Amino acid sequence: MADLNRQDIIRGMMAEVDGLSHNMASASLEAALTCISRALSQQQSIMLSDFGKFGVRDRPSRQGRHPRTHDPITIAAVKVPYFTPSPILRKKVNHQDS
Repeated sequence: MADLNRQDIIRGMMAEVDGLSHNMASASLEAALTCISRALSQQQSIMLSDFGKFGVRDRPSRQGRHPRTHDPITIAAVKVPYFTPSPILRKKVNHQDS
């Protein structure tokens, strides 16, 4: 099965909601993604019932090796976004929905 892109999601939104135009579906998707991105950039988490939780975790600095020279290097600490699916979404993914 092929991966979905923005246009596939917009078409899916239009199929799901009667009378939803392409422009409105596109604007709605953009607004939702902007809100999620903005919240994550401000270190906030987002909880969507029956879907899951988006959040940000700290990844501490660590020692690594340069791939060519094999010299030790320090890899800087970073913040990384994560997603934890809800139990309902997990069941749907595993085809256990009723």
